[in-house]
Amino acid sequence: MRRFLIHPSEIKKQSPLIQGSDVLHIRKVLRLKPGDRILLLDGEGNEYEAVIDGIFDDCIRVDIIKQYQSQTEPPIRIIVMQAFLKEKKMDMLIRALTEVGISAWMPVFTEHSIPRPDEKRQASRTERWKEIAKESIKQCRRSVPPEILSPATFHQAIHANMDADLKIIFWENEMLPLRGKIAPDSKKISDIIILLGPEGGFSRKEIDLATSADFVGASLGPRILKAETASIAACVLIQHIYGDMG
Repeated sequence: MRRFLIHPSEIKKQSPLIQGSDVLHIRKVLRLKPGDRILLLDGEGNEYEAVIDGIFDDCIRVDIIKQYQSQTEPPIRIIVMQAFLKEKKMDMLIRALTEVGISAWMPVFTEHSIPRPDEKRQASRTERWKEIAKESIKQCRRSVPPEILSPATFHQAIHANMDADLKIIFWENEMLPLRGKIAPDSKKISDIIILLGPEGGFSRKEIDLATSADFVGASLGPRILKAETASIAACVLIQHIYGDMG
């Protein structure tokens, strides 16, 4: 069944409505009709089998048939602190890492990041990333989009008040891989923060600051990976060791 987002408040109504960009997609692209069955996502981990009851210019009215608890959300929470990359690369990473199963995304300004955009442009980029994350969960069968957090400086990121059982900074000069530093079964791991660098990598000063803030340095192997490749590889590795990709 086709998957669409619906606001959680609509589910409680007698005649829930799908609104926004999905309306045009249902009417003009998919050409669905009353009586067709669809799957709805409320963005909070619940899925609903529904039947289209009415199609209008600005909304789609549905009847809820069944409710399910999502079975596709990962058992761990991964918060990605990503140093700013060129614009299209950040868009691509939001799509890919949503599929991999991250829970939150924080863009970070580092010493070697691209020039910082003005406040207005950054606000529009943040909104676009939220839309990309929402669209991505439909394709990959997730039910909860990753939270897109406000951009932060490196200092703000490493000292962010977030619960984490493990904090990792990946960089190319670290010698030991993750498995050589942390035993997967050493303790219960449910919340992980990973810090990933820009095209020019982290500076030595940034590595020292991160390790002083309880980040563990780890390697992704002997080869130099592009920044966007490293981010995807790191998240897949974390999901393999601690999550549901193993």
